[in-house]
Amino acid sequence: MWAWIRRRRTERELVERDARALLQRFGDDAYGEARMRAHGAMYGEVDGNRPEGHWLRVKEAIGRRERDRR
Repeated sequence: MWAWIRRRRTERELVERDARALLQRFGDDAYGEARMRAHGAMYGEVDGNRPEGHWLRVKEAIGRRERDRR
């Protein structure tokens, strides 16, 4: 059980790190970039080094940040 908790925490940290990196690099276009990566990951076209559903969670994290800014 503890291994699962540690893995989930590590995955959440990776999502936040990638969300920050996309926001820094793409600014207002970060959500669109994350959306394209999430779509590409569904077809094995993007970064197979990330857990399944990673880019979808990054997209959602960026979306939450954008909503909070408004």
